[in-house]
Amino acid sequence: MKTALITTVRREHDELLDQVGGISLGAVVPDFHVVIALADRAVTQGRLPITSDRWETLIDGLPTVKQQLPTARALHLGVTTALDAGAELLIFIEPTSIPDQHLVARFAERVQRGGHPRPVLWYAETGRLPPAGPGGYELARLSEHVRGQSQLLPPGVEEVYAQGAAFTSPCFAMTREDYVAAGGLCTDYVSGLGHDTDLATAVIGAGGDVVRVTGATAYQRHQPTTMPDKVTLASAATNATLYHQRWGRWPDVRWLTELVDANLVRLHEDGTCVVVSGAAELMAAR
Repeated sequence: MKTALITTVRREHDELLDQVGGISLGAVVPDFHVVIALADRAVTQGRLPITSDRWETLIDGLPTVKQQLPTARALHLGVTTALDAGAELLIFIEPTSIPDQHLVARFAERVQRGGHPRPVLWYAETGRLPPAGPGGYELARLSEHVRGQSQLLPPGVEEVYAQGAAFTSPCFAMTREDYVAAGGLCTDYVSGLGHDTDLATAVIGAGGDVVRVTGATAYQRHQPTTMPDKVTLASAATNATLYHQRWGRWPDVRWLTELVDANLVRLHEDGTCVVVSGAAELMAAR
């Protein structure tokens, strides 16, 4: 089964280099590492050392982007690139995530074993990392530094999501056939929010399952806490409204509920999510 690891990048160069380093530690590596650059010339012009003789690196890009990055559209471009190259298993991973050395192998063997109604969206366990030290992360020892709240499953335990509206993950996988059967990614989502929740909802709506794969771990780099700015708030409102238009309910995810609870965005009965007047200025003042 030919596999493709698909990511997007918008100036996350250190993160991308760590992702490549993580891939290189695997006994089983993807056949293709598909990198879609969002107006990032350093990537599209080949100025980063992200290639290897162990896999094929496929680079494409979207030449212009607005502040609300078209991440979902870029990931779908990555799918097209991967399928054209002959990929049968599509593994989506955020640029700030580092694959465990067993991730590709575990996804491939679990997908081939099957056992769930299709289409199936398989997702990785998430290992959250503390801040990196002065020399960066020790990629061969990431499992030793996973924070306790990551809640990795014990061997043999399998978790199936019941509601797609609550699903979000930095790394998930689908076969070529299941991706098509579920309708693929909705490319109208922006800034890396909502597309995974939407796809999981589509999978469950098509009679399939969303399944957590034990032993397939994506390590999430530490991200400093920042106040939401105008772009973040506008993206959240756009994506929440889009999800409601498509599915008739609100996504039940942290990125939305925290903004609602903080009275930064408001959900209206007509299915629109709007940014509260003065919210961005209030957050900036804080």
